[in-house]
Amino acid sequence: MSDDESGTESGEVTPAKRRRAPKGEMRRAALLDAATVIFARDGYSSASMRDVATLAGIGTVGLLHHFPNKVALLNALLERRDQRVTSRFHELTLEMTLEGFLKFLKLSMGFSIENAAECQASLVMNTESLSSAHPAWAWYQERFHLTHAHARGHLTALIELGEIRSDIDVIALAQEIFSVMDGLQIQWLRSPEEVDVMAVFDVYVRRLGRDIQARP
Repeated sequence: MSDDESGTESGEVTPAKRRRAPKGEMRRAALLDAATVIFARDGYSSASMRDVATLAGIGTVGLLHHFPNKVALLNALLERRDQRVTSRFHELTLEMTLEGFLKFLKLSMGFSIENAAECQASLVMNTESLSSAHPAWAWYQERFHLTHAHARGHLTALIELGEIRSDIDVIALAQEIFSVMDGLQIQWLRSPEEVDVMAVFDVYVRRLGRDIQARP
């Protein structure tokens, strides 16, 4: 065992040094956190770069040093969202069973509501980007097709494995699932004290599992 592992020669244990994020990275993260709050409140279209800078406790010039314009800020926010999804799910092994699929749905729902500001910002910008002129139109369009294709592929594989009924319309079912998830998020954001997202979604998922499971 090395001295680094056991401590100093006198027997004193030295605490492991943590890597500190460079000041620039910390400032950038603070700006993205502030942008999330402002975009959730005002939407992308009405959001002010000055409001983002003020909330982050930095001058507008400092904000523009990291993000030269609002589109750059938006793109960075969407990229961070992608990175968080990837870091959460990239090591997750999807069990090719009906139970594994339902478990994954609940994990995804839980991730979506971990942070109210992020949830609201994403939903507001998703709605805004229904206009093809919106700078996030392509991003949300791509994510729509990717997530639906992934769900359809998983459901098709479960049919082939005999886990769910062969007469299931995987396209319609994927649309139903994402509609429930989106709708629950909106209701929760509207009245968080009244809507227990995970409790409602758990009931839905259990009913879904009974409805689509393969018959013996």
